[in-house]
Amino acid sequence: MKEDFLHYVWQHRHYDFLNLKTTEGLDVSVVFPGYHNFDAGPDFLQAVVNIGGMRWIGSVEIHCRSSDWLRHHHQFDDKYKSVILHVVYEQDVEIPLDENEFVPTLELKGRIPREMFIRYETLMKMPDMLLCRTQLQSLEPLILHNQMSNVLMERLLRRQTVFQSTLLSCQQDWNELIYRTLAISFGCKKNGTAFELLAQSLPFRIVRAHLSSKLQIYALVFGQSGLLDVAERDEYVERLSYEYDYLRYKYQLTSIGAHHWNWLRLRPQNFPPLRLAQFAQMLYETGNELSDRVLKMGMRGIRTWLSVAPDEYWQTHYMFGKESPKHASGMGDSIVNSLIVNVVAPIRFSYARFSGDDDMQEDALALLERVPYENNKTTRLFSDSVFPCGSAYDSQAQLELMDHYCSQKRCLSCSIGERIIRVRGDS
Repeated sequence: MKEDFLHYVWQHRHYDFLNLKTTEGLDVSVVFPGYHNFDAGPDFLQAVVNIGGMRWIGSVEIHCRSSDWLRHHHQFDDKYKSVILHVVYEQDVEIPLDENEFVPTLELKGRIPREMFIRYETLMKMPDMLLCRTQLQSLEPLILHNQMSNVLMERLLRRQTVFQSTLLSCQQDWNELIYRTLAISFGCKKNGTAFELLAQSLPFRIVRAHLSSKLQIYALVFGQSGLLDVAERDEYVERLSYEYDYLRYKYQLTSIGAHHWNWLRLRPQNFPPLRLAQFAQMLYETGNELSDRVLKMGMRGIRTWLSVAPDEYWQTHYMFGKESPKHASGMGDSIVNSLIVNVVAPIRFSYARFSGDDDMQEDALALLERVPYENNKTTRLFSDSVFPCGSAYDSQAQLELMDHYCSQKRCLSCSIGERIIRVRGDS
């Protein structure tokens, strides 16, 4: 028996609640099981329980065996003095409350439907990362749809929390937030941190003051990256360096240093210099409309804006001073889709929540429905199941489900897993 299963049983009253008695023989009736506590302290708070004809309001602590109370040293923790009922699967020792009394204890052994526990154990032992794969066919599509909608909302709300924290460091400037978030996404996994450092070292207020000059935007981006300091010199590098020297002196800037950039196992189209050139070009073409483009622009306009191609120099270079055969230098569909999914949609959603704009919130979700389904290691686990796999709306929900439910085996907190576990136990 696992404690999280007992939490689920207690919270949803999946036990025989007729003629309940404490281990000392006092009648028990549960008016309210309490609020599940995920922080330190008792497992359920503000429970309402009648014990021996008297109504008690307080905390409930749950253990597999009553001796776990002593093993966890609750007897020395003042937070557990509010416990009105100790719920256990099996009592193996009485827990003293003081010299004359014991902690009221309710034993659930023999009161939990055996089939429900077997189904839970079977699910937990599945070798598949998607534990419920073999049992999904019997579920109503509405259950899958509702769970996907719920976890997608959880994912967007989690991003909103991150944005709120970033806004504090940006003096509530949404343009600065958007600028930093775009920078991180341009760097992808390998260079997201380096791009973030770059954006922090080069505030958007400085960038905005030079948006009318492509050369100065490129100089600021490349200069702050530190890559100009180690670049092989050619005419293009010399022009950028000359311009950056002036801007560095004007704003007292310090580059982040070339050592922050990761080159290992990157394809040439993902090399830092080319990605930085695309970032600089995107900023230049944005002009003074950064927030409007992210918050208001339609899908076609967003794709046109993000599908930028940098200076002609980058059609024959992946790095400074080393010429290569001519190649496409613009942003590919995959990175554009990633920017829409990871920047445009979540920021639009967060701003809509911030401003109370329900239409914009729905529009943010609609953007995800218009981006192709993401293909990665996690989504491939879902692609051969009954889960919908039609758009980024689906893949983003699946990423959240895997990261925060499936991989942690939190099936009891998932409406899909919960339905599989209890469906026959309730019949």
